[in-house]
Amino acid sequence: MHALLIVAVLLCGCALLWLLGFLGFALLHRHRRPAPVGSDYLVVLGAALEGCEPGPTLAARLDAALERFAAEEAAGYAPLVLVTGGKGPHERCTEAAAMARYLVARGVPAERIRREERAVNTTENLRFSAGLMAAERPGYRCTVVTSGFHTVRSALAARRAGATAEVLGADGPLAHGPYLLLREAVGTALALLGRI
Repeated sequence: MHALLIVAVLLCGCALLWLLGFLGFALLHRHRRPAPVGSDYLVVLGAALEGCEPGPTLAARLDAALERFAAEEAAGYAPLVLVTGGKGPHERCTEAAAMARYLVARGVPAERIRREERAVNTTENLRFSAGLMAAERPGYRCTVVTSGFHTVRSALAARRAGATAEVLGADGPLAHGPYLLLREAVGTALALLGRI
């Protein structure tokens, strides 16, 4: 019984250290220098829809992409926006289609938007997007736009997909509360272990 208690305490301690380390890394990632302008693509990762409209998390990502798009244009660049996300089991349309409509309604020319509509998770978002970008513009540079809590795993997925990418968090890592941060810490651990 005593040995089981020691094992349980050690496992809980390891889990707590991982969570604190993940939080520290997410906060550090948030405060490093901003991604430089000059991207060929702004890759916006999908998130949940409300009907066929972006939910709050996805709208925050899209608004951050719009700000970045304007900054790129003001600096003399003309990036394409690649929206990535398939259709979830309870969604009526693809996330990419909803994102494209949102961006066009806010002034992004339709011909500057590319859609990736097959991906159902972060790994696929970046893998499929990397393939599309490499086919259209070999040697591309991109900025991945996601939520603050999601930047660590997105950077890992981009690196594994071979994407030359900076990652931009639309908001702070704690903006969506402890549940999403905890879920993302577990997701990142599984990604590091090659499970997702």
